[in-house]
Amino acid sequence: MPSNTTTQDESGDIPRWVATARRESHARRLVTRTARLFRSRQRTRPGTYPSTDRGIKLALSRRVLRDYHATNLAKARAGSEELVRAGFNTGDVPYGYRADRVRVTPPGRRPRWRTRLVIEPVEAATVRMIFVWRGEDRVPVREIRRRLAAARYPAPLDPETGLPGVWTVPIIRAVLRNPKYLGRQVWGRHHGRQTHPDRWVWSPAWAHPPIVSAELFAAANPRLQTAAR
Repeated sequence: MPSNTTTQDESGDIPRWVATARRESHARRLVTRTARLFRSRQRTRPGTYPSTDRGIKLALSRRVLRDYHATNLAKARAGSEELVRAGFNTGDVPYGYRADRVRVTPPGRRPRWRTRLVIEPVEAATVRMIFVWRGEDRVPVREIRRRLAAARYPAPLDPETGLPGVWTVPIIRAVLRNPKYLGRQVWGRHHGRQTHPDRWVWSPAWAHPPIVSAELFAAANPRLQTAAR
């Protein structure tokens, strides 16, 4: 039976519990060192978890999840950029176009369905009229909305109901600012907020029939310096 003293036993050997009394397991040493790391960070990062075993596990789990989501986000962005550079549509189909599903087989991959844009004649004529009013005639956006409603130009479908919607100022501004009407695919215009055109990803050539020219687009958007070339 071990005692609470450090004297030798009858055989002259030091009891095992004395020899290992101050030793720590590898797991415990890892927890201790990690705790020191997080204690040092807590001095400059308020609101972190306390340096307890449970707090350390929660903090490490949060870091793992953050890195996991960051990796997935980077892969998703790379995939979207690849599709855009190949001329395929990503996101919603703009007013004035329809989706044309095509089956492609990338090298070393399984066949997949992709989307290209084709002209919808009536809507495309409406889009061009909006750009002419704004870019050439300098008609205010609110007046454009009134003209569209009065002449009963077909409005975009309501995204929630799928039924015909109504012309609004935000919808008209979204049409005027959409560079896909130039005939090229674009990605990266919004990353939580509007980004500078220099950071947009463009398809290298026309990916679908254009509805407006670069000159008309620039005239309708004097404050928007596009990176299209």
